[in-house]
Amino acid sequence: MELDFRKLNATKLFDFSKEQEQLIFKMYDKLFGIYDISVIAVEKSPFHIFNSGEENSLFSPKICYFITDKNKENPFYLFIVSKIGTTARGARTKASYDSLQIWGMKILDEDYGFISVNKKKWADKIAGIFTQFNINFSDREFNNFYVLASDRFKKYAFLNESLKETIRAFPDEDFKLEIRNNILNFGLPKNLTVDNALHVAEFLKNL
Repeated sequence: MELDFRKLNATKLFDFSKEQEQLIFKMYDKLFGIYDISVIAVEKSPFHIFNSGEENSLFSPKICYFITDKNKENPFYLFIVSKIGTTARGARTKASYDSLQIWGMKILDEDYGFISVNKKKWADKIAGIFTQFNINFSDREFNNFYVLASDRFKKYAFLNESLKETIRAFPDEDFKLEIRNNILNFGLPKNLTVDNALHVAEFLKNL
């Protein structure tokens, strides 16, 4: 594997533990075998547009990959995101990153306003949690998901049968999907693994 470290912030790279570096390299190798992948500056991705006005120094992208298929089509972005641990008083626990996560973004062809999709947990079903923005679908299988939307008609347009099947087939129920206008954000709020990265990349590719 050849990775151009000149495109990375050296201080950020050296903050990773040896185990985290090895995991990042292994993940890159797996993705490189499937996709066309390059390291780019976070500023060249839609991250800051999606998160406009939000600042969270304890949860931020450290490496950004621009990815297409081998035909240079169907582009999306993957981010290695750091989540810094804190003490009960809010202080950082240590200088190195406590955990890494994988998140991705894709620019859509249309503006869908706001959408959020999450899998309902067992406790949610017992409690019967709902909001006025929650959309219920006629097919019972997709009623296992919370769908929050700012515009009912746009969300029905986005969540067609093919996409609902793609969401149902995702192998990890802890995923988070959110759309703001024409940018889709998708990821797993759990520790980075090679499999997690491959699953998120495949989901974004299939959109």
